[in-house]
Amino acid sequence: MINTNTAFDMLPTVVTIYDKLKIDEYIKVTAEENKGKKKANTIVTGIAMFKYILKRSQDVKEEIFEVVSIFEEKTIEEIKTQSFIKTINSMKKIFTDKDATELFKQAIK
Repeated sequence: MINTNTAFDMLPTVVTIYDKLKIDEYIKVTAEENKGKKKANTIVTGIAMFKYILKRSQDVKEEIFEVVSIFEEKTIEEIKTQSFIKTINSMKKIFTDKDATELFKQAIK
């Protein structure tokens, strides 16, 4: 579980990632493409968003390092040199934490 202080430390960087990746535009385009179709399966929609973010990950690499460094309480340099799997697992923990994701959603609205 991510504590409140950590979540608030991450907020500015999470919003920067959201803006740099133009998530609002992606959602609008996706909604337009699926207009008139049956309601999209949540899992399929989530996978599509994850793929979109992965494709654009180079654009937010430094911000990802920053978020993980806050979460793991390490320096950005330590995050850059640790194993890729450890970094991905930390990202997964951050973005699957129910309370943290709810806070991030509220901050982005």
